Amino acid sequence: MATTTSPPDTAHREPEVPPATARGARGDTEDGADAQSDNASSTDHVGEKPKGPPLSKRQKIRRHCGRFWLWYLIASIIFLAILLPILFKVIIPAIVQAIVKGQDLPIQGGRLDCLTGTEVSLALNTSLNTPLPARVSDLTLYLYNKDTKPYSPFANLTVSGQKLKGDTKIVVKPQTVTITNESEIVGWFDKVFDEDKVDLSVRGAPTIYLGELKSDTHLDKTVKLPGLRKFSGFGIKDLKVMLPPDKNGNNIKGTINIPNWGVLALNFGNITFNLFSGDLKIGQITAYDVLLNVGNNTRNFDGQLYLDSLIKNLGPVLASQTDALNRGQIELNVTGNSTVVNGQHITYIEKVLNNRRLTTSMSVIQLLSDVLNGVMGGGSASIIDVFGDIFGNNTFIQHIVDHWNTTKITGNSTNNGSILKKRNDPKEALMWNMLKVGLKMKLNQR
Repeated sequence: MATTTSPPDTAHREPEVPPATARGARGDTEDGADAQSDNASSTDHVGEKPKGPPLSKRQKIRRHCGRFWLWYLIASIIFLAILLPILFKVIIPAIVQAIVKGQDLPIQGGRLDCLTGTEVSLALNTSLNTPLPARVSDLTLYLYNKDTKPYSPFANLTVSGQKLKGDTKIVVKPQTVTITNESEIVGWFDKVFDEDKVDLSVRGAPTIYLGELKSDTHLDKTVKLPGLRKFSGFGIKDLKVMLPPDKNGNNIKGTINIPNWGVLALNFGNITFNLFSGDLKIGQITAYDVLLNVGNNTRNFDGQLYLDSLIKNLGPVLASQTDALNRGQIELNVTGNSTVVNGQHITYIEKVLNNRRLTTSMSVIQLLSDVLNGVMGGGSASIIDVFGDIFGNNTFIQHIVDHWNTTKITGNSTNNGSILKKRNDPKEALMWNMLKVGLKMKLNQR
């Protein structure tokens, strides 16, 4: 019977130990190191993760801030602690100050009323232009002359606070203003009277609010106003002689034109003017209720013409009128005498007008017509119409004399001869001398 041979059972056999070599009983050191290196390499290869997509800038920044947020917070607090005081105490106030400084403050209208020798009533219209909505508090504006050193305001004006948005009108309501320096306001009125444009300097400390943010600013501005141009266009429009004089001794009356070239209405009360022919004072007139609105203003006047002085100085008077008579005119010089409101002298206006000489001219024919109409108490026909009818006749003076005789000697048949020889009244003699001079001059021109 055949014997069956089974393969050897190696499942439970111990691994064979490699034989010892001459290198030592501990085996081959280099082989062990190589095996260990292979095992490590295999382990690393198995544990390595696959690389993901690259991070975006935002993700990198977020990861960076996530790591260093505390440092950034501390830096931000320090930065704001430095910046905010500068912003609110330096930058914003500087911007607001620049806006205030850039305002033109144009004077668009208003009114000045003389009240007493130390007070005026003043109202103004101006405007402010702001790029941001804001609010201005009540403020006091001091008025002064910039050329005066040191700073010397002559009045102050209160401006009520209001909201500002874009181009905003500022209305300063009428208020009584006390004159604190008369010499300064007289100096300013001198410029107002003489110049086409006059400077007015204002100074104040407005407080501006941007919401709840408050800024204290400084205003120092010089604005320009139209001047009065020496009352250019001033003149007597008509003049009538009143004989006999009225109960106040006035023997002339008429109307006068006083132009106002400025933007403020001016109320000066009653103004008395001196009348001169050359340097000889020949009369005085008073214009009443002189409220000068912008433009031409016609005001009534009455006064006295010094007839006796005219007669005594007829030669010098006619000599002073030579150039004017050659133009067919009578020229009078006018100066201020007094300015009175409610019985009180307005000295700051008197000091200006009393040192100014104005010139007014009247047509000789117009003047003679007004004088004759006044002397004769008017009539059904205009004296100018009569002159127009007879200018072409060289005997027109005698015609006028005949007309005068017809009207004046009716009922007095014993008064024969030329009226110019018979008349003894010096006032009538003056009138006829003026008539002869004017009409002869007119004839020579034709």
